[in-house]
Amino acid sequence: MGAESKIVEKQIDDLKDYTDTVAAVHLLKEVVSGGAVVTVGSAKDSIDLENSKKDPKIGNVVKAILAKAGKPGEEKSQWVKKEDNKPHLEAAITIGGAVYTVDMTYDGIQEDKQEYTVNITSKLNAEVSRGKLFFDPSQAATVKLIYDKEGDLRAVTKKGLSVETKSFIPHAYQTEILAKYYNSLKEGKEQRLAVMGTGSGKSIVMAGIAQAVGRTVMIVPDKTLVDQQSLETQKMLGAGVVNGNKHTPSVFTLETIKRNVDVADWDQLTELDIEEIKKYFASVIENTSEDHFDQIVLQAEHPLFKYIADEIKNSMVLIDESHRHTFNDEDAQILKGLKDRNSILALTATPTSKLYDLFPGEPLDDLSLGAAIELGTIRPIQPEVAYLAEKDLVTQAVAHYFDDYYLEEGMNGYTNPVELKEQIKKAHIEIEDSVAEQQAIEQALELNRIRCQRNMGFSDDKATREKLAEIYQKIARGDGATIEQYQAQVAEFRRNSEIKAKLQLAKKFNGAIEKETIEKDVPVRAVDLKKDIDTEQQKDIQRTINSYALALVFNEKPTDLAEKDRTHKLEEYLKEWDQHISKYKIKNDEIHDLFLSKLKECEAKDRVKLNEALTKLGAPISKLPAEQRNAIVKLILDRAEAMVANIKASQPISDIVAKATPVNLEALKATENYATAIDMSTDSSIIGEQLAQIEVGLRTHIVADQVIATGVSIRDILNVQIINTHSPVIESDINVINGILSGPQATGRCVRNKDVSARAQQYIDNQYEGKGLILTVEEIIHPKDSAAKTRAVMENREKRAQAEEQAAIRIQSAVKGYQTSRLFQQYKPLPRDIEKLQGDLKLVQERLDDIKKSLETEGTIKNKLEELAKAEKELSLIPGGKVGQALPQEFARNPFFYLQWVRETLLREVLEIKATNRVDVLNEIQKNLEEVEKEIEELKVEENKFEKLFKEGTSALKKMQETKEQLEENLGITHQEMTL
Repeated sequence: MGAESKIVEKQIDDLKDYTDTVAAVHLLKEVVSGGAVVTVGSAKDSIDLENSKKDPKIGNVVKAILAKAGKPGEEKSQWVKKEDNKPHLEAAITIGGAVYTVDMTYDGIQEDKQEYTVNITSKLNAEVSRGKLFFDPSQAATVKLIYDKEGDLRAVTKKGLSVETKSFIPHAYQTEILAKYYNSLKEGKEQRLAVMGTGSGKSIVMAGIAQAVGRTVMIVPDKTLVDQQSLETQKMLGAGVVNGNKHTPSVFTLETIKRNVDVADWDQLTELDIEEIKKYFASVIENTSEDHFDQIVLQAEHPLFKYIADEIKNSMVLIDESHRHTFNDEDAQILKGLKDRNSILALTATPTSKLYDLFPGEPLDDLSLGAAIELGTIRPIQPEVAYLAEKDLVTQAVAHYFDDYYLEEGMNGYTNPVELKEQIKKAHIEIEDSVAEQQAIEQALELNRIRCQRNMGFSDDKATREKLAEIYQKIARGDGATIEQYQAQVAEFRRNSEIKAKLQLAKKFNGAIEKETIEKDVPVRAVDLKKDIDTEQQKDIQRTINSYALALVFNEKPTDLAEKDRTHKLEEYLKEWDQHISKYKIKNDEIHDLFLSKLKECEAKDRVKLNEALTKLGAPISKLPAEQRNAIVKLILDRAEAMVANIKASQPISDIVAKATPVNLEALKATENYATAIDMSTDSSIIGEQLAQIEVGLRTHIVADQVIATGVSIRDILNVQIINTHSPVIESDINVINGILSGPQATGRCVRNKDVSARAQQYIDNQYEGKGLILTVEEIIHPKDSAAKTRAVMENREKRAQAEEQAAIRIQSAVKGYQTSRLFQQYKPLPRDIEKLQGDLKLVQERLDDIKKSLETEGTIKNKLEELAKAEKELSLIPGGKVGQALPQEFARNPFFYLQWVRETLLREVLEIKATNRVDVLNEIQKNLEEVEKEIEELKVEENKFEKLFKEGTSALKKMQETKEQLEENLGITHQEMTL
């Protein structure tokens, strides 16, 4: 099954050539950048010797550097002529736990370019760190290298693609995935699943395969991802130079069909229309259409996709978010059909059991959230996991949130006390060494401390969400009783965290120092939770004001400037600008053009232009509630205007930032909006406003169900809390926080950048301990086994679901058996039967609760769909009104129509309505409504079934207990005797 053998063979050859070439460039880049050690000459003996050891050591294999080789033909050169009469250089390169032997052949000079052929073979058997395994063990690769007369090095594939260190190519760790897929194709395994977590670059892997094999069919879920993937592909492939030329690829999407197939009414397709659409698309796949397309990017949720899917054959198919193709039988069948006719690489961060069934065996790769963290592509996470009694879940989540955590060595933003000590001694020459050391430790402790950060909390239980948000809000308002409940425990937590952090800092100066020594010097410090909250909110809001003001003045990204602030680099940044500003208009010739041009641009800036630039930046400022938006905009413009005035006067701007007046938290409504709870039933406009508030620092906590577990990317979220209550949704719904899709996604809400370190706290009802039904944060971020651990939890959950069904059958049997058997004959098994029936009833009750929750969710969706349908019908009355576009000016001023337009805009996004014209939108709404109503009807049938079953089982249990008690009384059996 799959694509034709000759097509697969070509895919194999192209993928090997590309991955070998890219891997060679990454390997040589490591050599150039000093990350590798190179030994010239034959290394076989030393490699064999090292591999014979229990723990191979890289440093014992190589001792020299490549420069010792000299140039071909020079005296003392280590290049040696061989049988082919060409100079050869043998070397060994080691990097990241791998050793490669390199045989470089000098092919001569062609058109002023030195040409080499490089044969690389992977040799060492040691375990290799991720992103450093450029070639699999024992793999041999032949790569063409060219040096031009300017001294630039590049590799060239057989297709003529030039690859260099500055090329837009997959990273080394992504190239590993491509190499693994090549090996899989070679082994006859043409359809594979790869697990790639948040921030690992699925779109780049897809574009890399397209660069390797030529045209691919990329399938993504929605229009947003179609646009994103098309842009990524065009950017990456367009940057490549093939045989000396650059070419931006043309991309086919399903919207292209509408420009090339004559259809009278796209809303009412006839059988003939569908045949014409399929015929045209088949010509695109076969590359016989009038227009040539270099790449194909398809939207799986597009109305036309189901018609053309069968025409995709003999292609390299790449599927993003592949788990979404398994939510219903129709999509799963389409995916199965694609597998049968093509080579496929399916990518997902959260695989489902159906996906594993479609792609059996181990995943091609598991580049999990943890692996991405280990590689440094996203923030590191400090995990905290605890199993607690249900009554303690919320209170411990609050207490531990207010605990401090500290940046550690190697983390971005970490302050090294050794460096601080040197600065202190330079500034205070007479200071004693021990005093400087102590000051450095205290300062580093303060700079590395992270406290009361913006937090996203998640739970499936509404009462838990509301209670958690309520406690945070009470503390923010200064509620004495609530604060008193937590002060002492937080103080003890913070002391322990400080001891641990201070010990690590002290070891920088005295490796032998003991924990007991540090403990004596760290008291239990007074805690003022209200003050801590206000302090951090001030920092957050000031960071927003400063980053936006500086962005307006110097035309930079607010997010980059905010990162400088978080990592203690903003002060240095401002000092550099102050130096240039002090010379501005006085010694312009001493200012670099890059800085001078930006300073000159300030001459034309005033409040009006600054405001125009701020408006263009859009979200999150634009999505704030009107009153807060106006207040924040004023603060930003005031600060930016003050900076511009100073620049025009050649005066420094650092003090404008460092000595800014504290904001009024009450006036900004930051205190009253400190924490809130939302869920799937919350209006989308409210969710949008609250996400904007937390992004700018006007809100600190949002506690939610799965509604914001995916698709929300906020760099300033440094804390995530997941509370896994004993919830009935554990049995059947993978989309909830307790499940295997939203849970891992929720954990990733705090990793959306590479600066500083985040914290993910998880508090689990101890009823789940040891049962394998809940994915823990530690499992989610495991760098190697995340996929296996997720799969194990998934299988355990499915077993639990099966147990529920079996429990229902047993209850029916127990009811029937009790009704037909003689009481005395039942006595002996009664205690055992009662205990078993109690357990089964508990399972059924949980399933019933699950059904009711699902009914509630589906009801909410139905209400939103009906609300959207109403808004669409009202908006259809507006002449010239179009979906997704602003209202005509005369109607935009009408409050009624404006409200309908806002509802339409927000609800279309929340409900993922993809159609682009009014008729299609209404048809899609109607289709979705029918599906939801069908789901509600099925759930109600199931609800009635389980309610009846539970009622009958409860009745049978009551009778069994009464019979048992009566028989015990008649037989003179006491309760004490029964328990002996």
